[in-house]
Amino acid sequence: MSVDHLPEQSRGLESQAISRRRFLQGSALVGFSAFLAACGGTSTESTPPGTISIPTAPPVSPTPEPEPTPLPKPTGPLMFANWPAYIDLTGKAYDTGEYTPGSSPTIEQFKKKYAIDVQYVEAIEDNKIFYAKIQPQLQAGAATGWDLIVVTDWLAAKIISLGWAEKIDHGDVPNAVANLVDSLKNQPWDTGNDFHYPWQSGMTGIGYNTKVLAKAGIAEPKSLADLWKIKADKMSFLTESRDTFGLGLLKLGKVADPSSPTILDDLQAVFDDIKPLVDAGLRFAGNEYLQDFASKKTWAAMVWSGDLASSGTEGDTFQVPDEGLMIWTDNMIIPKGAVNKYSAELMINFVYDPVIAAQVEDYVYYVCPVKGADVEIKKLDAGAESNPLIFPPADYVAKFHNFQFLSDEAEAKLDELYLTLSGG
Repeated sequence: MSVDHLPEQSRGLESQAISRRRFLQGSALVGFSAFLAACGGTSTESTPPGTISIPTAPPVSPTPEPEPTPLPKPTGPLMFANWPAYIDLTGKAYDTGEYTPGSSPTIEQFKKKYAIDVQYVEAIEDNKIFYAKIQPQLQAGAATGWDLIVVTDWLAAKIISLGWAEKIDHGDVPNAVANLVDSLKNQPWDTGNDFHYPWQSGMTGIGYNTKVLAKAGIAEPKSLADLWKIKADKMSFLTESRDTFGLGLLKLGKVADPSSPTILDDLQAVFDDIKPLVDAGLRFAGNEYLQDFASKKTWAAMVWSGDLASSGTEGDTFQVPDEGLMIWTDNMIIPKGAVNKYSAELMINFVYDPVIAAQVEDYVYYVCPVKGADVEIKKLDAGAESNPLIFPPADYVAKFHNFQFLSDEAEAKLDELYLTLSGG
């Protein structure tokens, strides 16, 4: 994996020492009242005239303090749906980028720590397709079959706003509470992180293979305008319509801002600009573009930043386009009705340990949401703490554009245009 102009700097985030044990503190204040009853009756002893006899109250046994509420017991199997090439892998899986049971140190360490099984499935290739699979159950108030899912900003916000996410008990995720980077806090759609925690952030830009392009006599694309010039049948754009149209807006010199007053006309302009490429053989792909790069079916593409670094073949390169990048965040959510909610919270907490986060980052090469991971990753791979794909420097950040939250009208327009381009 090569990246143009890697900066010689790191973000220098301070490591925070976080206890990995959870303490319960409880106290009970018990109020006692002594009730004295005036007794009239016969006594064996004489009472002087004018004296009232008040019997002594029996001693009150102290009320024992209640036992602390026991922690829930982890249950499983934890059903965890994620995207391909999105967790640390070893062995054959390291080379193929495809998870198989036993191939992820993070998953195996979690299983050992909590003595439960994890069914980790690379079930998500596209937000809308995955959402279409779980929406009927969510709408019906039924369990989806998943305990933890990872979806992008706009879909996370939609699920949360509809009341289809379980509330996270912050007491169960102390690592996440303490170590979430400041830039990802206070999202307007979940200000207190009551329903989500980021898994990874990523950038959408240009990917290409230097060797393949050199053999074909094609210049390496440094801009989106350059990308458009490559043979259409050797390219792919993304099935995530927000990424494809977001970069399309930047290529045309338009503002990639969902709130732009001209957004409907701008989306149409992007459609008109991409349509000739589709007619000439342009394809749309999700993470499967990794296989297309490996087979040389694809020479250049719109890609997500970490993929080519973690799973690409020799010569695969991620390029920051001159016009700018899309930035987004994929988020962990516990869908309503999850059978193993507490186990899902334990997983969220587990991956927010900086040591575990560094382990994940050293493979996936996406933008890390965990404070202290830059310190830990140096122990695994010296220099990784300054890798701009994991810890983006200021010149990358200056090129970030977010094209996530569209109005209903703009969303409908985008869906219509994209479906026409992709053929459904």
